[in-house]
Order: sequence, then structure tokens, then C-alpha cells
Amino acid sequence: MSLKIVNGWLQDIKHVVSPFYNERPANKPISLLVIHNISLPPNQYGGPYVEQLFTGQLDPNKHPYFASIYQLEVSSHLFIRRDGEITQFVPFDKRAWHAGKSVFAGQENCNDFSIGIEIEGCDSDSFTEQQYQQLANVTLLLQQTYRIENIAGHSDIAPDRKTDPGPCFDWHYYRSLLAQKSQEQKLLNQIEQIIAELQKIDLWQITPPKPDAFLSQEPFALDTMQAHEWLQWIFIPRIQAMIDAKVNLPKFALHPYFEEALKEQEQDVNRLLNLIKQLDELS
Repeated sequence: MSLKIVNGWLQDIKHVVSPFYNERPANKPISLLVIHNISLPPNQYGGPYVEQLFTGQLDPNKHPYFASIYQLEVSSHLFIRRDGEITQFVPFDKRAWHAGKSVFAGQENCNDFSIGIEIEGCDSDSFTEQQYQQLANVTLLLQQTYRIENIAGHSDIAPDRKTDPGPCFDWHYYRSLLAQKSQEQKLLNQIEQIIAELQKIDLWQITPPKPDAFLSQEPFALDTMQAHEWLQWIFIPRIQAMIDAKVNLPKFALHPYFEEALKEQEQDVNRLLNLIKQLDELS
């Protein structure tokens, strides 16, 4: 799923508007992401109760625990269920009430400058792969949109009160996913620029080479394709497929070959060569 934000709302997900939010202070840009866990009733998953809590509709008679919390005015920006479903309650540019009394890097009232994400879970259960994947996807988008500099758990900003996201939250795996997805996105963005440049200088083809051309055993299909053809019809699709398959990408060095192969090209290929060199550096 390709995610995007419009007017503070994540698109193509479930939206449930919470009344528990207000404006952010004008002098507090968003710079922190806070990760929480929540389950209602405690250690039980899948019901409607988190949504009801964040919208002030929790029935205290549904469970004994609810009698102690149903009057709370709390919310988060996002809630990620065990199956990866995302619900948004408050637009990102508004101040959700998720952190409470808190401090980060000497700044109090973290709600002022943070985005809060609740993950369905508890301190004693592992989180699901779907939740890690969605959290990493959302994190990258938020970092790109709001220039978030730091990520913390609720326990980091309110250590005397809170323990979440808890000892079962795998920070190492989450951060490795972020690094992997960030690298993949950089590669895809670079490939998009290369495609655009090939189209601009009329080296992008509509019709593929003959099927036999793809059977070459030579490096870069030297005996059956021109350099730009190999780039378009073999290399780019292969890298895109590997990214989609979540396999480790190889190191590659295309620039030396293309610098030699394109030196007699009539078109101005200087920008294309520079983009290919940048792609090498990303691998």
C-alpha cells in the first residue's frame, strides 16, 4: 500500500474523528514520534473499545476495567491493529492527547510537538509482523512530511508512569526495517529519475527487444542489446522486482560501463551518467 498524507490525514485508511484534540503551539514544530501500546480490555485484542475510548463513547458497564477509564479524554493520531489495519483519530497537524505529563530532551508537554501512534498490544505479548511493517511505512512518511528528528516510547517520555510500548517491542527490528525501507525508497526514487531522463533524451523504448535478446549470457547483454536497452528492459525491472520481493540487493557498479558505452551517443547523456553514478553509490 502506497501511503500519502493530505491535509494532515493519511489517505485510504479508516478515519474515526476524535473530539480529544486541540491546536499545537505555534512555536512547537512537530519533531518527535511517540510509540505506545494499548489493549482493551487489558491483554485482549480485536474489539471496538479502543475506538470508543478515543471518541468518548466507552461504556463503563461493558467490562469492570472500563469503569476506571471511560471518562478519560485521550486520543492518539494513529492506532495500528494486530492485522495491520490503521485507524486515524486526529490529523497530524493537530495536538492529540496521547502523552500526558511528559518530557523529552528537556522539553515538557510532548503532545505539543509529537505525533502519537498506538499499537494494539501489551507489555507481555510480541507484536505482529504486519504491525512492524505498517509502523515502519508510516514512520518513513511522517519523517519525510514533518521532519521528525526523534522516535521514543511512551516509557521514555514518562518513565515514572508508563511502561509501553514495553519489553516485547523489538526496537532493533523496527529500526532495521526503517533503514531497509529508506534505502529501498532512495533506490526507487533514483530509478524514477533515470527513467525520466531516458525519456527526455529519447532513449526510452515503447517496444521491447525481440525475445531472443533476453537470452544473452553476456554481461549487460552486450551481444544482443544496446546499453540503454539493457538498462530499461533488464536491470530496472530486476531491481524493482527484488525490492518488491524484499530480498537483499547486490552491490553494482554501472557507471564505468555506461560511460564507455554511451560515449558515442548523439544525445547529451551527461545527466544520465551522473544519475547512474548516484545509483551506484546507493547500492
